[in-house]
Amino acid sequence: MPVKEYLFPKLFDFLNKKLSVEDCKNDFTLTNKFCDNENIEKPALIKWLDEQGAACDCEILNLEDAFQYLHPIVAIPKPKPLSKRQKLNSLELSNGFNIPSVPSPWVLTETILNDEPVYSFQIGKGTDCIVSLEGLFPIAQFENDQYWIDLWFKETELNCSPEDLIVERTELDNYFSLAVKSKNWIPVLYWIKSKGSYKWHLRMKTGISRQKGDGRRLPNLNCIELKEQ
Repeated sequence: MPVKEYLFPKLFDFLNKKLSVEDCKNDFTLTNKFCDNENIEKPALIKWLDEQGAACDCEILNLEDAFQYLHPIVAIPKPKPLSKRQKLNSLELSNGFNIPSVPSPWVLTETILNDEPVYSFQIGKGTDCIVSLEGLFPIAQFENDQYWIDLWFKETELNCSPEDLIVERTELDNYFSLAVKSKNWIPVLYWIKSKGSYKWHLRMKTGISRQKGDGRRLPNLNCIELKEQ
């Protein structure tokens, strides 16, 4: 370890707080500030972070899950859960969705709500990046920017000017990806359609400071297969 282990939770807390109010500059600007505050040797830490696949401040947060053991577990009474959750290593559904093995760093969770299963992928244990498995994709609206802008407003409930929003479309190996974002607001929403089916799609919610790092993880989900129905 390049630094004492107890400093990593402090680093994660520092970055979470800073990145909630400012964008990642795709470098280690904030991490360097933290090192200055804690009198940490920067080159050794930056080299180690880069070796772990963290190429900038926001990507360091993807390592947070590996240090959960440093947080003491406090036993407190828990109310009866309203939902049941379990981690899945694979998933095959009747609509043709099939993922034989969930790729790292994604975690797939099944949550039972009102006797209905809800499936979501996430990175780590936080809720900063969630990819939910949704039903039919509105294929007729794919090129309709206004439809997706209206949906961004509906889901974020934010009050900003439509002129502030940008719609971006990207083609991946097995998917078409559509993103709506703003330079002045944190939420970034993705809708990801399989090239082989409109019967299901993925919806990703992340933040403007994490977008590039989380977006680079989307190709990992190319392992999702289509099964004959």
